[in-house]
Amino acid sequence: MFLTICYISNASEKLTDQDIETLLLDAKVFNNQNNISGILIYSDFTFFQVIEGEYNIIKSLFERIEQDYRHYNILKILEIKSEKKEYHKYNTNFITHNKKKANQELLKVIENNQHIFSQKLHNFIVYQSKSLMSIY
Repeated sequence: MFLTICYISNASEKLTDQDIETLLLDAKVFNNQNNISGILIYSDFTFFQVIEGEYNIIKSLFERIEQDYRHYNILKILEIKSEKKEYHKYNTNFITHNKKKANQELLKVIENNQHIFSQKLHNFIVYQSKSLMSIY
């Protein structure tokens, strides 16, 4: 049984650019070693992440994520159990600091990598990205 969790959170104001880069690299290494797939995006003190993998591993990981001091206001958007994985690789290489540019780039990344996402999750993420673009 697999589990997919999607959440958004606010980064601690104390995090530096170097802290963010280290976090993204550490997440990529950990997730690849543990056969966890998904996407992790950071923009303007906001994290957006989708994690997917073996049910117990993802449950345990999300409990640690909820306790992590590097972010707060964690909002779980999605939690889905499934018989197969929807993601085929893990991507943490998306970092930007300009809100409008970030949202435009995020939308481009998502639309250009539609094959990575299930159609339902892809449509949800595109909708959220477009909603964020209208705010900024």
